[in-house]
Amino acid sequence: MTALALGQPRRLVRTVTTDDGAGIAVYTHGDPDAAATVLLCHGWTRSAQDWRPHIDALTRPRQGFPVLRAVSYDQRGHGGSTRGTAVLDMELLGRDLALVLAEAASDGNPVIVIGHSMGGMAIQQLAARQPALPGVELAGVGLISTCLDKVGSVMAGTPAARRRVQAQQRVAEGLLRSPRSARAVHRLLTGPLSHPTTAPLWRAVFGAGPHTETARAGARAFRDIPATTVAEFYSALTTHDCAGHLGALALVPTRILVGSLDCFTSPAQARRLADDIPGAVLQTVPGQGHDLPYERPVLVVETVHALLREMPRRLPGTLAPSVPALW
Repeated sequence: MTALALGQPRRLVRTVTTDDGAGIAVYTHGDPDAAATVLLCHGWTRSAQDWRPHIDALTRPRQGFPVLRAVSYDQRGHGGSTRGTAVLDMELLGRDLALVLAEAASDGNPVIVIGHSMGGMAIQQLAARQPALPGVELAGVGLISTCLDKVGSVMAGTPAARRRVQAQQRVAEGLLRSPRSARAVHRLLTGPLSHPTTAPLWRAVFGAGPHTETARAGARAFRDIPATTVAEFYSALTTHDCAGHLGALALVPTRILVGSLDCFTSPAQARRLADDIPGAVLQTVPGQGHDLPYERPVLVVETVHALLREMPRRLPGTLAPSVPALW
């Protein structure tokens, strides 16, 4: 592992190296002596940069809550992280998260883990396959706009939903078929950067949820990632399945958020996810799509604060009852 100062006070980037040679970029923000850490896991085609508004809010002292440290990272193949050589699947992303989580918990303090979309799936994969991580105290989990098993599996009951799932599959197939078709599908998906939501393929895949600014940021993120990597990750997402394997998350406070207009990881998926985790709290946000955490960052901050109030052990400034730690 290497460490390097970035010029901003109390912000570091570390590269955590995986068994297959991927370099995972890990960013640390806030007070290194904070009583608790929030680890933020981004979604497909996004990056750690998308958590900047959340990090700014979470690392500021707030009355009634302890000062927090925030850790974010780029999923392999995204942002500043390299792809590695392993065959890509969701279990692999769970193992990556285990390495980052061990880094985030290196000070011995409890960690709250928040994941959006693919990041939420990585949390599930880790909880399902490696529920005990020595030296890590997991204090809470937030799963935002994510799903329990294959993307689109629950929402494929209506003709419109089936067409959307088919469009998503055609995107992945087209991106993987050849470099030329990959570039064409990539361009069709992102559309004009000034108004990406006008692209029919964008709407077919993501639905009508995102506002223009959020969609524009998403389109830029898509173009920053190689087209074949986009497709490879999508193929991995469609194989995600943690149904019946998330009982370990019942040991810690868990909150699930979903937008009512989310066409990628639907409210029906969120309900199934909540049913699979005893005691999980589900919040459906009216009028929001799949980019919920980026359009409504305050909801993520409020979710962290709610989890802090249920922290497994009492921290200065919290009202936490005592519950058993998982990791």
